[in-house]
Formats: sequence, structure tokens, C-alpha cells
Amino acid sequence: MRARVSLLLAVVPFLAFGQSVKDTYQKYEYMIPMRDGTKLFTAVYVPKNLKSKSPIILERTPYSAGPYGLQNYKGGFRGSKKFAEAGYIFAYQDVRGKYMSEGDFVDVRPQLTPTFQHNGRTAAPGDFDESTDTYDTIEYLINNVPDNSKSVGIWGISYPGGYAALGALSGHPALKAASPQAPTADWFLGDDFHHNGAFMLQDFISFYSGFGLPRPKEGEARPVGIQINLNGDAYKYFLDLGGIANVEEKLYKGAIPFWQDAIRNDTYNDFWQARSIPSHLKNVKPACLWVGGFFDAEDCYGPLACYKATELTGNQPNNWLVMGPWYHGMWASKAGQKFGVHDWGSNTSTFY
Repeated sequence: MRARVSLLLAVVPFLAFGQSVKDTYQKYEYMIPMRDGTKLFTAVYVPKNLKSKSPIILERTPYSAGPYGLQNYKGGFRGSKKFAEAGYIFAYQDVRGKYMSEGDFVDVRPQLTPTFQHNGRTAAPGDFDESTDTYDTIEYLINNVPDNSKSVGIWGISYPGGYAALGALSGHPALKAASPQAPTADWFLGDDFHHNGAFMLQDFISFYSGFGLPRPKEGEARPVGIQINLNGDAYKYFLDLGGIANVEEKLYKGAIPFWQDAIRNDTYNDFWQARSIPSHLKNVKPACLWVGGFFDAEDCYGPLACYKATELTGNQPNNWLVMGPWYHGMWASKAGQKFGVHDWGSNTSTFY
């Protein structure tokens, strides 16, 4: 396996040249139809006064593509400031069943079997997964967004990083590059809620007590997240909670559907294997840049496993890996000179 390590692009919040995004970009909102008829909300920011057609940078997310409404703009764009300086178009999409998109949300939705390749076709008309949704989104964007060059890149951190990895499998010819960063690659072997099969109870409860609540039906108020108060002592909290069987009885009480899936499937069975990304990384078409942190307690496994799989079976010569002294997403949010009591002597995130 060839080792490739690159420190090239800064990933920091960027506000265009001291002006507001509203001053320098025109915002568009689309409900993009998927092959099964479901429509996904997508917000697109096109730079004003472009001198030439520009590529699109796409992020698919379960954490909101907002703010919503054509008069409401983001305060800035994450990613290298070089993208904004070069006049790139920024696109954000709510995945199925989240926020303004139609359909039902499924955690780490399984890939279709057999996995389609190259042309976005699936085993049966209307079948879909995250890769087909990416394909259909790209097809719509390049044919409807003003001033685009019909070249697309996809990226994201954490859960959006997982969507970027699955997007790399879409096979759309306009998708030229993908940068899955701390991607949710395998939720049993190493990412988030299992570390080599060992269940990470605190991580699951901390995250799913809010994220795991189903979206309310139209007209219903959004439910309040389940309150978790560790009082500064997580060990005592979980000791008092008792055995894992008490979580449903004392805490969730049927409110978190994925909890039952997670604890019922306590071996690396078909449930988890169907949701593993590395095993699908064959014949990857776009160039890939995988990013992760060696101090990431959530998704350290993902970038390493996906890079390796792409290197061995992806048939993609332009496959790169960046790993740094970072916790989860640190390269995108902090200067990166210190981790706890450790001082690296330079701003590693800023340099990256």
C-alpha cells in the first residue's frame, strides 16, 4: 500500500473578503427530485459577478442545510478560503427525512446490493441509497444552478463525511473529487458507538438523546431532547443508571428507535455489515482526500479504513490521506497547537 500524506488546504470558517455572504453571493433554494419522487431541500450560494463558470462544492448533512428562506444567508462557509477566492459555488442539502427534505431518515442507510457503479443505475427502478441520492442531486445541480462548470466536489465532517464517502460511489461523471473527513465508516468495527465491537454507551446516549428523536409530523412541535445531566461525573451517572437494560426503562422509554437496533445487534452481523462503507469502496471514480485525527474518540477508524480500502480495491490512483494530532473535527475549528497538556509548537490545523 502506497503511503500518501498531504498537508495542503486550510479548513477554517471563512467570510468572503470582509463582506457579508449576502453582499457577494446569490442564494437559490431547490427541492430536488430523487428517482423515487422524494424531494430533497438544497440551498446553493452562487458568487455574484463571476468571470467564468465555477465548480460546485456540495455538503450533504443530517444537521441542517439552513438557514432557510431566500432572504436568510449563512454567515460564512467552512472549507479552504481558496475555494471562495476562486469563486466556487457552495451547495448544502438536507438528507432524506431531515429538516426541510421529504422522506424518511435512516441511520447509516445500507447500500443497495449489488452496489451499482458508474451510471447511477440501481438493482430496480426507484430503488435508492445515499449514493443514488448523491447522483440525482449532482445531475440536477449541474443542469439548473447558474454559472456552474459542471464539475462537482463533495465533502463533509463526521456524519456528513460518511455521506461524502457514499457520494464518492455515485459514479456521476461530474463528481471530480471527494473529501470525507472523519467519516462514519463502520459503526461496529471502530466508529462512534462501537470500538472494535465494544459498545461506547456514553457516546451513544450523549448523541442520540437529541439526534435520535424522530422528526415530528407536520403540525407537531419538535420534541425536547432527553435531558442528560452528568453533573461533571460521567462514571457516577452511568453507575447509578445501572445495567444497559435500564436505559430503555429509565431514560428512553421508546423515544429513540435506533437504540433497540444498536443493542439487539451486538455482533458484527448483516445489520452492521450492510452499513459498512469500506467494503463498498470499489472502482471509486473521483479523487479522494480522507482526513482524520489521531485523538478522535469518535471517528478515528473511518478515514484510515476508507483510505486503505480505496487504495487496495478502489482502483483510484489519486487517493490521499491526512491524519493529524486532532480530536473530532479539530482541524476545522481550532488552531491545533495544543491538545490538553500537549503543545505541538505550531498551529497544526491552521497550517493544514
